[in-house]
Amino acid sequence: MDYQSINAGPVKKLNWLDLPHDLTLMIIGKLTTFEILTSTQFVCPKWQRICMDPLLWRTINMCDIGIRNSVDYKLEKMCRHAIDRSCGQLIDISIEYFGTDDLLKYIIDSGCHKLRHLRLVQCFYGISDKGLCEIAEKLPLLEELDITLCSRVSSIALEAIGRGCPLLKSFKYNDNSGGNEEALAIAQNMSNLFHLQLVSNYFDNSGLSAILDGCPHLESLDLRLCHDVELEGELRTRCDEQLKDLRDPDAPLDDFQFKGLCFEIAYDDAVFDYLNEKQVQEQEYSEIASDDTIYEYKKREAERVEKENLDEADWEEIYAIWESIKNPRLWYKRLIRGSSRGKKNNTKSKEKKKRRKKECRINNQKRIYYEMEDAHELLQSNVFCF
Repeated sequence: MDYQSINAGPVKKLNWLDLPHDLTLMIIGKLTTFEILTSTQFVCPKWQRICMDPLLWRTINMCDIGIRNSVDYKLEKMCRHAIDRSCGQLIDISIEYFGTDDLLKYIIDSGCHKLRHLRLVQCFYGISDKGLCEIAEKLPLLEELDITLCSRVSSIALEAIGRGCPLLKSFKYNDNSGGNEEALAIAQNMSNLFHLQLVSNYFDNSGLSAILDGCPHLESLDLRLCHDVELEGELRTRCDEQLKDLRDPDAPLDDFQFKGLCFEIAYDDAVFDYLNEKQVQEQEYSEIASDDTIYEYKKREAERVEKENLDEADWEEIYAIWESIKNPRLWYKRLIRGSSRGKKNNTKSKEKKKRRKKECRINNQKRIYYEMEDAHELLQSNVFCF
């Protein structure tokens, strides 16, 4: 039997432009901010009008864009444009790579005081205590804060955030070289926390005890890669009784998005290759990830260079590695730009370049030695001890 209707006409094709405004707005809202600003809004005039709706910009997600796009596009300018479109209705913003203190100030100056979720990821040296202290008091509704791989954020900012954001319930402070000072700042100023993630930091049992005392509502605590914490005896029993979800320092990093960056940002493959070539023990370069031990490493490496009578080329290689450790984002940019540069045929300019390079190298050698001597004195005076 044929169930097909004899009078059935041709199937009408769906026109995306005929969809209701609210439905189109919901569909476009599934895209990232970067996709909307670089492509979606240029599809047609109707979609361009929809992309101007402030409701679309209550959430701004500029993460997972990639290191290549972070160099090729003016992401901070794009982000400011998105903030303007929110018309003060912004409640959730995620920033990766390009975050700066000026951008945080722009968020506040744009009237976005209803912000509930703020995520700052891999901003390295762009975000500092100063920038976070300035905005903390103006975000009273903030509930969730993520500060991951932001090297210039310390206990000073954490204290200001705790005082200015009393509704804060979830806090992530990952791979920022945080010690007992940062743990104490969390304990004394963030008493309403329910969720706390502290992957790859350097506080010990006293810091953990302070957090357990100061955060009575805490339900989940992530201590992965916090190897200075020893969960044994009474402290282990207390964690098991007080917390519903505990990740101990040796727990796997399978669900942690930046598990590779905990080490690779601090020292890239070039460091491993160089140190392996020189047959350096793993114990010696496993500490380089800590900003507090980098000076000690530089001192030890300089002594080794003296003994082995390395030439200027080796000095240049060592200096490049140290620079990449101190500022990995800048190093990646130089790497990307360098791969696209053409070779110059002018012999005179090459000779000038070599001379300048040699002079620079000699000056760098002297400067590094002076820095290491000063750093050694600081280490002797226990300035970097927690």
